[in-house]
Amino acid sequence: MFFASLPRFLTVLTALISLGSAGCQVVGTPAGASSGVPRVDLTAKAWFPPIVRQQGNSCAQQAGLAYLLTAERNRERGVSSWSPAARLSPYQAYAILADSMTSGTHVTDGWRLALETGVPLETDLPRAGRGLMHGFDKYVRALRQKPAGWQILPLRTGADLKKVKDQLAAGHPVACDFQVRGAKLVKRPEGGTLVKQWGRTGPGHNMIYAGYDDTIGIDTNGDGKITHDLDITGDGQVDLADQERGAFLVVNPWGTRWGTAGKAWVLCREHALSPWPRAGEVAVVQSAPDRSPRLMLRLSLALKERRGLVISVGDGAKTVQPLPFRATTPPSRPAGTVSTWEMFGKLERPGLPVSSGPLLNPSGGPLEMGLDVSTLQGGHHFTLTLSSLGRPLQGTLHAASLVELDRTGKVVRESRIPHLPVILPPTGGTWTISP
Repeated sequence: MFFASLPRFLTVLTALISLGSAGCQVVGTPAGASSGVPRVDLTAKAWFPPIVRQQGNSCAQQAGLAYLLTAERNRERGVSSWSPAARLSPYQAYAILADSMTSGTHVTDGWRLALETGVPLETDLPRAGRGLMHGFDKYVRALRQKPAGWQILPLRTGADLKKVKDQLAAGHPVACDFQVRGAKLVKRPEGGTLVKQWGRTGPGHNMIYAGYDDTIGIDTNGDGKITHDLDITGDGQVDLADQERGAFLVVNPWGTRWGTAGKAWVLCREHALSPWPRAGEVAVVQSAPDRSPRLMLRLSLALKERRGLVISVGDGAKTVQPLPFRATTPPSRPAGTVSTWEMFGKLERPGLPVSSGPLLNPSGGPLEMGLDVSTLQGGHHFTLTLSSLGRPLQGTLHAASLVELDRTGKVVRESRIPHLPVILPPTGGTWTISP
């Protein structure tokens, strides 16, 4: 009799296993479910960076640089991210873009900055501070690590959800942005933490999606079922907000004390429910091949206040102003194409991108920087102009030179400005650099 009923027993057992976290019946397949890959966890990959606690309010640069860009670079190169020498530091971008350790920044600002300045290795800049990175060689190394580009992806519908899950299934972590004040977290009976709802007040917070699970769900309306085809929000339509099953694996740069070892599952429907404007989009980045700069400005400078400094280098035919010491203008874009992730960025507005504060090294002496001017032609006579925008310069130019490098980053030739150091005039000055 037992063996005769075995097929029915196995059918019932399978149904029980598929019940939701509260023992609710699971109905159908949710919109946006991935075909063939029901579960992804990128944190198990050696190239995914370890979870650390952010310093200051650096979550945007942690997400965009320390997690996403590090992971993309190391996945492509087949390198583990568990060594600090293989991880990217978010703290040069944070020091440039944020006026204090309590200031927030934007993910896309960090990527735009990195297109020109690169990103330091964690071994060159391991901790956050208000000063900029000191040491020419560190700037040379930073310029080898750049993004190739990025995408802001909508996430408001089931079709959007499918595309984002496809990114994760292909090994690309994703940045998200939510309000977290008042978030509702619960422990799952199966283990781990579930975010039932993100916060509804306070500032936004950048986090990282490192996977998803199509089987995780919760009965949010108390009908005893975990459904995808019922209008549980009462708005007269069935959409992503009505999906009670399907969750992202989120990594929070608040560190391992948050959630379960720094991770939690969060229902995908939150992207349709959260009132936070940036909740309707996520972001991915692409890594560029490592390339060394060919021509750099080496500058040793001490300033009482760095905000207001504009640096210009010319070769007679062309003049460049390297970031972050140039007055930026918003990128030219067709009307209506700027995403909510980009529209509030510092580099999307006219003005100076560099934060306020002195330009000094950690010991209080002049700061040595390296700025990429590779779009100029080496071997020419150059001019260096330091000018003031909005406030007088107060400081000393200690040394300046143009450095030509080979493809490996080795110095080929260095042309120095003579008769330095010199106290800067309040409005700045111009110097000639001869090869």
